[in-house]
Amino acid sequence: MCPGIAFGSVHIIDRRRVAVPHYHLPEARREQELHRLENAITASEQQFEALQARSESAGLEQVGVLLQAHSMILRDTELRGATRRRILDEGKNAEWALKETIKHLKRLFDRLDQDYFRERRSDIDFVGDRILRNLVGAETDLLDNISEDAVVVAYDLSPADTVNLARYRARALVTEGGGPTSHTAILARAMNVPCVLNARGIMNVAGTGDEIIVDGYAGQVILQPDSSASSQYQRTKKRRQAEEQALLQDRSLPSETKDGTSVGLLGNIEVSQEIDAVVANGAVGIGLYRTEFIYLERPDLQGPMGHFDVYGAVVRGMQGLPVTIRTVDVGGDKLLRTNDGTQAALAASSPAPVESHTNPALGLRAIRLSLKHPGPFREQLEGIVRVSAVGEVRCLLPMVTAIDELREAKSAIRDIQEQLRAQGVAFDEKMPIGVMIETPGAAVIADLLAAECDFFSIGSNDLIQYALATDRGNRDVAYLYRPCHPAVLRIIRNVCESGRARGVSVTLCGEMAADPFHVPILLGLGLRKLSMTASAIPVVKRMLRRLDVSACETFVEEALNMPTAKAIEEALTERLREWAPDLFQ
Repeated sequence: MCPGIAFGSVHIIDRRRVAVPHYHLPEARREQELHRLENAITASEQQFEALQARSESAGLEQVGVLLQAHSMILRDTELRGATRRRILDEGKNAEWALKETIKHLKRLFDRLDQDYFRERRSDIDFVGDRILRNLVGAETDLLDNISEDAVVVAYDLSPADTVNLARYRARALVTEGGGPTSHTAILARAMNVPCVLNARGIMNVAGTGDEIIVDGYAGQVILQPDSSASSQYQRTKKRRQAEEQALLQDRSLPSETKDGTSVGLLGNIEVSQEIDAVVANGAVGIGLYRTEFIYLERPDLQGPMGHFDVYGAVVRGMQGLPVTIRTVDVGGDKLLRTNDGTQAALAASSPAPVESHTNPALGLRAIRLSLKHPGPFREQLEGIVRVSAVGEVRCLLPMVTAIDELREAKSAIRDIQEQLRAQGVAFDEKMPIGVMIETPGAAVIADLLAAECDFFSIGSNDLIQYALATDRGNRDVAYLYRPCHPAVLRIIRNVCESGRARGVSVTLCGEMAADPFHVPILLGLGLRKLSMTASAIPVVKRMLRRLDVSACETFVEEALNMPTAKAIEEALTERLREWAPDLFQ
């Protein structure tokens, strides 16, 4: 979801309407069919180039980069080669052969274990749709001449769609698919328009021209609203706008509690375009830069200097504020950049043993995968070390569960520093190196890790999942995902105490940090740095300015002796009605 409320009329985009003919070809016609395929790919490439030029003229750099990624997919040997083989060896017509290839590639992406990489299957869909439309002579631009009050409703939206969206300025976006890391979500944030994702079934009931209200705050869509609903949402929109303006007015106020305890509020980012929002919302730095998204932003990235260029733009954009760069957190069958600049799917090109896929989240991922493939890892580390000369940079290692992993990564960083020193390349000799605390195992040995690193960052999303053996994406057990569970609070307390004993700073990032409801508990546990999505910073600041740390600490001591998450949540709700009645009625 992307916040905001919009009123408009439905504009449907339905790519499923392209009919794909299926027929077998005699051998004499197969070479001719290859020419049809190549002509369609060439036409698609020319269209992407034209769209890139238009995106640049519209100031949509992010969209241009995504379109460049789609051009690279067009040239991918697997996409092209597998389709050609199906034409030559199986005698399938080009449309049929291409559709089969796309299905195969999408199945590979479906095996990946994080939303970001599963959602990249949409890139394959968009590119395939473009080629198919050129093969059958169907319309390729489905957003031409949309009305001024259009709310675009689709299964999913491509970067190419966004070029037209920027030109016609849709009021809101609604899609049946997608998640927080999908193109639609990223682009909606960049365009600052309300967006509701995962609105299942909307394409079956919405019709072009229907009146519609989109509530990006609550993730709700109201089709053909009556006058009562329209009036209610008009009032809600005005109230929300007033609240947001009031929150932003607090941007220059210190982020400190009533008793003067300073709390650093930092922003999480995935791509450099989010810097403006981080600064606008009053962050004092970037607490988590998720670099696994880097190839979305720079699909042509190669070598350490490629990393340096991307990170340098972020560090300079933050104008002296600290930036924590996390090395890639990919795993299972994730795509990883190889030394020759191509993308290789590690263990994804052929069926792997069952045990490696039954629970990819517990498999080869994050720091484990980086250490197993040192070439790409060292390229990224060198980029981070180099950019430490540009501003205040910290290097963060994800999913560390053993001292050996930390030591091996630090050894690689020292080797890189020695090489750069010999070359006369500037860098920060004291660049801090930190560890993500995301598993109970890391939390238990936090005192040992603290002896060999400079800071901790608690990844609350994964930590809660692993501590409670609960996949929050699984509807059957999502109710068990409770940040206020006594085990979670005790784990966080242990990490904070271990950090304090060794003089190691501790930051908490993830959804728990972004929820003002949890701020009193986090303060009471000893946290003084929180990192979150930029839009959450103003309301979290307003909450902490209503709190007294000593009262929070007293509450936490009581909460740690409560037996259930429900008991803690109910007690906290009562306190918040007293401490911040304007925020918690």
